[in-house]
Amino acid sequence: MTTRRILRTGATMAMATVMALGTAALVPTTAQAQDYGPDTCRQGYVWRDARPGDHVCVTPTTRSQAAYDNSQVPVRTLANGFCVQGYVWREAWVGDTVCVTPQTRTQTRSDNSQADDRRLAVRIWTDDVGGNLEINGDHFNIDGAVRVEIRLNSTGTVQWSQTVTAHRYDGFAGGSFGVNTGHPYTCASKNATARAIDLTSGRVTASIPVGYCFRL
Repeated sequence: MTTRRILRTGATMAMATVMALGTAALVPTTAQAQDYGPDTCRQGYVWRDARPGDHVCVTPTTRSQAAYDNSQVPVRTLANGFCVQGYVWREAWVGDTVCVTPQTRTQTRSDNSQADDRRLAVRIWTDDVGGNLEINGDHFNIDGAVRVEIRLNSTGTVQWSQTVTAHRYDGFAGGSFGVNTGHPYTCASKNATARAIDLTSGRVTASIPVGYCFRL
């Protein structure tokens, strides 16, 4: 996946540095953060909740606006279903005929277009960089710390880890990173798994199979 590779972040810390900071460096910094699955929002955003299941991530102010607009349906809607003068359909989804200001409809369209970028749908993938195993990720909190680790299948123990910062890169959603592990990309078997932890929220990626070995 060379075309998907991004520049490795310059601000990375070796495992020795993480160990020196103690276990506090390895736990979420937001104690009350909760994991709502793939629709979890990045820090600073919440679900719009303009209807049940509306998980588009917006600012808290926008969510409050959506709730208020919903409460104004009786006074903004004509008997034929159209809006009174000065208002237009919100169109947050097909069939959304809640009447809002034109500015709110424009904001709604903007929020919908940024839905994927604002989700904390953390994920990782691997790449071959000069024969080394590189682990990449996106959909993390922007400028947030991410712990990347490799665990052996046989014991479940962490054999390698590094803490990096997820930055904004063009072409990738949310905060993204690429970290070169220094280990061979091609090993005899997929004897381990890699995963990454968004340390701001505590959200963890799915584990992906990797080979963990050394050059002799």
